[in-house]
Amino acid sequence: MAEEEDSVEETNSGVKKNGNWKEIAEFGEEVEGILEESGSDSESIEKFGDWRPKVEESESDVKRKTVDEAVLKEREIERDSEGVKKDLKQASDKMAEAGKKAVKKEVPEKEIIEASSEAAKPLFSRIAGLLRKIESVIYSWITLRFNPYYLDTEDFSVDITDKRDGEFEMDVAVLEEEKREGLKEKFRDDE
Repeated sequence: MAEEEDSVEETNSGVKKNGNWKEIAEFGEEVEGILEESGSDSESIEKFGDWRPKVEESESDVKRKTVDEAVLKEREIERDSEGVKKDLKQASDKMAEAGKKAVKKEVPEKEIIEASSEAAKPLFSRIAGLLRKIESVIYSWITLRFNPYYLDTEDFSVDITDKRDGEFEMDVAVLEEEKREGLKEKFRDDE
């Protein structure tokens, strides 16, 4: 019976394994190698390789990585922001250019648009940063308390459920049928 629990089970969408943290981490490493061999998207493999549990990590490490993957990513406008003072100074300069053009009876449309964009940068940047923090707290304290740790990629999704008493279940769902069957076949060959 214990041997049955250690084996990999096939599901309609892929494979799953029950086991302790070390067994789940080793299973994740094996899945990563098989998915890489099957020609899965390299970005998906890299995301999984970074996210998956490692023997030397704890459950809280995977929780943190799940939250990091789930929250809003930093946007270009946030990276472009040079801070409130500099952004507002640039907006002011653009408005001054627009005023000079208007005095010359030229249309300052471009300068007004650029000034508006510069003025919005610090506000948007602050709001997005605040939303990211709120979202992180919600995921950490609420969502992951009641749901498994998960990762979604272009080619597959993985979730890890804490079964309590040191036991976990990792479920790997592969979207493309050929790759899914290849994954199942590799584990059948190992038995």
